Amino acid sequence: MNILWTDEALDDLEEILVYYHSEAGPLTAEAVHSRIVAEIEALRVFPERIRASTRIPGARELVVRRLPYVAFVKVTDDSVIVLNVVHTAREFPSRR
Repeated sequence: MNILWTDEALDDLEEILVYYHSEAGPLTAEAVHSRIVAEIEALRVFPERIRASTRIPGARELVVRRLPYVAFVKVTDDSVIVLNVVHTAREFPSRR
């Protein structure tokens, strides 16, 4: 199973890492990066184990353990597509 990241998800991850780098330092930023990526990579084996999203039709939500983030993914026959990585306090998707 392939893991594919959308540009939006990569932007989300970059914003998260910039925040941790400036607020807590490079070691913390690297630890956060490693945890998020590892949790998403673990979906290769059994992506259906995560809950269906109530916020994005057709997507699933991965709650990143020990961090306040949710990764929204779409599962296809041969890929897991990472759509967004969002802080749990953020209203997502925004209601505009």
